[in-house]
Amino acid sequence: MLPKSKDDFVGLTGVCHLATGGQPPLLKSHAKAYEQFSFDKTRGMAGYANHWAMGSVVKQQLASLTNLTAEDFALIGNASEGIARVVSSVDWRVGDNTVVADVDYASGRFSLARLASMGVENRVVSADDNFIKIEDLLAACDARTRLLYISHVNAHTGQRIDLKRLSESIDPNIVLLVDASHSLGVMPVDGNYCDFLVASTYKFLLGTHTGVLAWNQRRKKEFNPLSVGWHGGASGLAANDYNPVRGGQRAEIGNSNHLDVYMLRTSLDYLAAIPSDALESYVLDLAGKLRRGLQKLGLPLLTPESRNNRGPNVSFQHDNPATLVRRAAADKILLWGEAGRVRASVHVFVEEDDVDYFLDWMAKYL
Repeated sequence: MLPKSKDDFVGLTGVCHLATGGQPPLLKSHAKAYEQFSFDKTRGMAGYANHWAMGSVVKQQLASLTNLTAEDFALIGNASEGIARVVSSVDWRVGDNTVVADVDYASGRFSLARLASMGVENRVVSADDNFIKIEDLLAACDARTRLLYISHVNAHTGQRIDLKRLSESIDPNIVLLVDASHSLGVMPVDGNYCDFLVASTYKFLLGTHTGVLAWNQRRKKEFNPLSVGWHGGASGLAANDYNPVRGGQRAEIGNSNHLDVYMLRTSLDYLAAIPSDALESYVLDLAGKLRRGLQKLGLPLLTPESRNNRGPNVSFQHDNPATLVRRAAADKILLWGEAGRVRASVHVFVEEDDVDYFLDWMAKYL
């Protein structure tokens, strides 16, 4: 058992919270982060400078989690914004193509589908019984493939992709864009295995509603997103000229969501106090117990059985997920359900008793 308590979080007394894949509860210590932000907000330019200093601290924390550098990171509005920034940075030509799995996240699929108006083909790879095969993604690539989008842990099925294998197998000329929204915070995410990394911070990073983008400058040498603002560029010689700033900051077109950044710093401090290997093991063990229990109940599981192919989410198909989620909530069980599936997620505050309670409840519900 990890040495963390439900008491560290808001609103978890008597609650079985399995909804982190949607959003987790706030930490009680987030109240101090808000107080610090409020204080700095009253201090004029000195306080404003503190906002940016807090962002620098958070970027360093994120770098430590991903084996990247603080300079690689941008603090942006959300992960979908990061996807759009990366897609906009490619010099697309008629006849180019992109690759994505049919069960991957909508923001990635939609951003690539939008390129059809520019003569770019979006190659959608069908999952094999809801399982994305790396060999199928690679087979869809050719000499005109410019970008491949993949979620490290799939939001719909819970499948975890072997980023090392994909990274080492893909043509280095293809931009590899990885969405780590459902892994960063509880699973190891090595940013060296991709060109760009995006993540929502309000899920497994335990933050509020903002996002991060990382540009792996050692692997990908160029990044010039179309959206540019005062914070991502420096004035050139002429009034209509500019020079992109160094690193991931060029994706920050203006102010970061500073309050969210203060909150994220508190979340990252909290996670840093937990040995990462212990947290990963705890989450995989508990998610494995959850999956086995749901399998015994005969539910049509979407999440792979292998420990190496799953993360903190366990999903199963259901004809009416909204009704199941609503009835579970009435008994203080929080789940996430939409698009024909129900998802239960494990994080540091989920205990074995929570999983047992949910499985017992499900047995009665069925």
